[in-house]
Amino acid sequence: MSEFISGQIKQLQATHAKVEKTVTTKPGAPETKVLPDVDWTQELETFNQADINKPALRAAYEITKSTTPDNQIKTTYRKRPGYRDATVEYLEVSVSPEQQVTQIIGKYREDNYLVSSAKDFSLTCAPVNGQNQIMTYQINGTQKTIFFAPLHYQVQAKIR
Repeated sequence: MSEFISGQIKQLQATHAKVEKTVTTKPGAPETKVLPDVDWTQELETFNQADINKPALRAAYEITKSTTPDNQIKTTYRKRPGYRDATVEYLEVSVSPEQQVTQIIGKYREDNYLVSSAKDFSLTCAPVNGQNQIMTYQINGTQKTIFFAPLHYQVQAKIR
């Protein structure tokens, strides 16, 4: 996952991609902006956090594979009970017959003494100028600190 996201960051930086981003915090009205100068490392941090390819997590996930009607291979990782250090609860990666990532869906949860956070995230990819590129991504999250009320937020983004 981190290798894929790192490659996407380099590609998006090289093409000077812009992002149209809508952020909603509850309660609040959605705010949409087009950002011309994007720090892609920061922007895609949630997806980098979803890296489950660490040696300590090898046994933490049950892995299933299936083929969709359009011949994509869907690999699903579900966290097994008892693995507290595994912050990704669920991850689904869809790959085209050409071995290109087409979609990633996941759920991230982290709890410690000061902060509790949960994020549902997804992204979609498609070919752009002969290269696979992230086209959209979405993050729905909640963050709760011991001192403040929970913050609920949603981010929807389209890469241009």
